Amino acid sequence: MKFRSTSFGHFLDFEPLVFSGQLVHCMLLKEVFHLNPNEMMFKVHETLLKLYISDFAIIIGLNCAEYPLFCNEDGIPKQLPFGSSWLCSKYFLGKSSIYQGDLYDFLDKNQVKDDTDAIKLVLIFIIDYILLSKKDNKLVDKYLWHMVDSLDMFGSFPWGRKSFFLTLEYLKKALKGKQTDSQQDVIYYELFGFPTAFQIWIYECFISLPKTVISYHGPKIPRICSWLKAFKSKFFSLNEKFFDSEEKKASLIKDSKAKMSKFKSEEELKSDFVQLNVSADLYHFLEPFFFSLSFFLNHDPG
Repeated sequence: MKFRSTSFGHFLDFEPLVFSGQLVHCMLLKEVFHLNPNEMMFKVHETLLKLYISDFAIIIGLNCAEYPLFCNEDGIPKQLPFGSSWLCSKYFLGKSSIYQGDLYDFLDKNQVKDDTDAIKLVLIFIIDYILLSKKDNKLVDKYLWHMVDSLDMFGSFPWGRKSFFLTLEYLKKALKGKQTDSQQDVIYYELFGFPTAFQIWIYECFISLPKTVISYHGPKIPRICSWLKAFKSKFFSLNEKFFDSEEKKASLIKDSKAKMSKFKSEEELKSDFVQLNVSADLYHFLEPFFFSLSFFLNHDPG
């Protein structure tokens, strides 16, 4: 079995991106009150921009449909088998608790001869470490080990939905939950989930962006594959050029979905929505992600 054939196969086409905390912060400062708890709304140059779950689906290319009946409202299976999963028993000596660091170290130091097992381990890594990111070296959620035993079920599960709502949760409370680092004399907030997808959504809100900020590859689905490189930019420079400048009013579109609709019809977007099977140190957010894929490619060059 090839990784490319899984519902995560398009992840191999992702380009490394520098996470732009400054750009994200600029947009978060433009948030306005919105009644729908499952969306976010921003006001830039008198233009209202809404972040929908359907945008997230088109950006990351994963299933964002409703959770299956065997899961609760948080997308976690209601019942799990007792004991360790088969994968844990084989590679982690049946340990009942596996930390992210344990999985990272294992992938870094070991060669997995069984291609299917390699795929399963990398999928868990992508889900737990990238799409559902959390504070460093936390426990890998136990239900992942049991779910991945069935690759068909794992691949069709709405991971995009789970990632979207976790990302949304932290975006909404970011400015309200600022913390102080007395040693470095800075105020910061933490983002988890997959905030890089939000960064891509921000790019999609502008008709054009200078190459000093981001390189555009061309229209692709999922949309995250359309952007090649992101560059570090200072907050005041970004805020002045794109969020406060009168000259940039004409460069904004009314809705990110409108830009994506240039390449797919509204009906196709709706169809994809149903069928598509951070801390202060977020600058290095994607490094482990590309490491994991590089590791896997050693086993699966196709």
